[in-house]
Amino acid sequence: MRSTLAVAQRELRAYFAAPMGWVALAVFLAFAGYFFYAGVAFAGFGDLRSWFIDTTIILIILMPALTMRLVAEERQTGTIEVLMTSPITDTQAILGKYLGGLGFYSVMLLLTVQYPVALTRMGSPDMGPIYAGYVGMLLFGATFLAVGLLVSTMTKSQVVAYVGSLFVLLFLWLLVWASEGDAWWQRLLAYIAIPTHLESFTKGLIDTRDIFFYLTFIGAALFLSVRALAAWKWR
Repeated sequence: MRSTLAVAQRELRAYFAAPMGWVALAVFLAFAGYFFYAGVAFAGFGDLRSWFIDTTIILIILMPALTMRLVAEERQTGTIEVLMTSPITDTQAILGKYLGGLGFYSVMLLLTVQYPVALTRMGSPDMGPIYAGYVGMLLFGATFLAVGLLVSTMTKSQVVAYVGSLFVLLFLWLLVWASEGDAWWQRLLAYIAIPTHLESFTKGLIDTRDIFFYLTFIGAALFLSVRALAAWKWR
């Protein structure tokens, strides 16, 4: 566990030391602020339900930027060999990198707390959907991070890692559009689509089935990342 946390701290510091981390943070807060202002000032919404949905769309673009360097950059520069020859397992390396990315994403989310605080100053919103929405946002982003880490593990090019992650996340998002209907395959697509499981959180419902879906998706992506890293070492 100590080795995993050491890798996580290293990755978290790397985000704040690189311009990419600050640019991603600034872009996220800019769009989140715009969606909040548009929802409250223009549409007159008294809650954050639409804000949660709109803000997650930006993650399709930002998450690949946060995850593309996690393994691809180290493979490209050769520093991954230093990490792999140290007394640390593949699982510890992947988990550490994932937790580092999750820590940075948590900071991004924490900085948006100003919006519900502002909402409470303007009225008396129902706080249940807001609390549940943040839980959903954390799980949603954590799932995107796991997918991006998996793609980054499969290539040594950061450009390929970014484009590949962007394509996969966009595909998983667009499954919602193809799942409208009652056919069995449409219900299957609706279940696989990541945004589907966020809706109940934005309504104030914390469904264990949605939590199970996200955690299973994350676990599967991290497992495949570990296997992909191990396969690269044995080439």
